[in-house]
Amino acid sequence: MLKVKICGIKEPADAKAASDLGADMVGAILIPESRRFVGVEQARKIFAAAGDAKKVAVVMPKNVEELTETAHALKPDYMQIHPTIPISELARVKKELGVKLIVVVPVSPQGADLKEEVRKARDAAKVADIILVDTAGRSGGGTGLTHDWNISHDIRDAVDKPVFLAGGLTHSNVADAIRAVHPQGVDVATGVESSPGKKDAELMRKFISAAKGALR
Repeated sequence: MLKVKICGIKEPADAKAASDLGADMVGAILIPESRRFVGVEQARKIFAAAGDAKKVAVVMPKNVEELTETAHALKPDYMQIHPTIPISELARVKKELGVKLIVVVPVSPQGADLKEEVRKARDAAKVADIILVDTAGRSGGGTGLTHDWNISHDIRDAVDKPVFLAGGLTHSNVADAIRAVHPQGVDVATGVESSPGKKDAELMRKFISAAKGALR
C-alpha cells in the first residue's frame, strides 16, 4: 500500500488533521533556514497530536552530535536526513540510536546527471530505510518545484530500499507522478498549504485521496 507523508507541519492541530485524514507519516522540520522550521518543544507537541501516523524529524545536522541530540530529544519513528554527514558515520549513529533513517537524494529542478543521482541513491541505500527523492532546495526540500520524474523512476529501479517521491506534488499531479515513478510513498508540504507551514485540511484530503487511489 502506498504511503503518504505530510511534511513541514508547524501546528499540532494540523498534525491531528493529517492523521485523521489518513496520512501515514507526519514530518516536523528542525532546519532553521526552512520557512517551516519548528523547535524541539513544538515538534514534541506536533508528534503528540499525530495519532497513529509515524513521526518524522527532518534535520540537516552539521555533525553527528547534533543528529544524536535531536534523536534523543524527540524519539521519532524516523529521522529524515539530508546528505550532510558521511554515510559511514550515519551507519554508526543509526546502530547506536536504534532509529530508522530516511535519507534524501536531492535532484536539481534544472536537470541532473542520471548516473550521479543513481550513484548517490545507491550510496544512501547502504544505511537508509527509505530513500526520499526530492527537488533540491536551499534548505533541503519544500521548494514547490517538480524535477524530472524519469530520474526518480530510474533511482527506484536501482535501489533495494523503498523510495518516496517529493517535490512540487499536489492533488492535481500526484496520481500522474505515482504512475510515472511507481514509488512506495509520496511526500508533500507546499502542495497542501494555504501559506508556508499552514496546512489546509481540504487540500490534504484531496491529496491523500488522489495518491492512494492512483493505482486502483
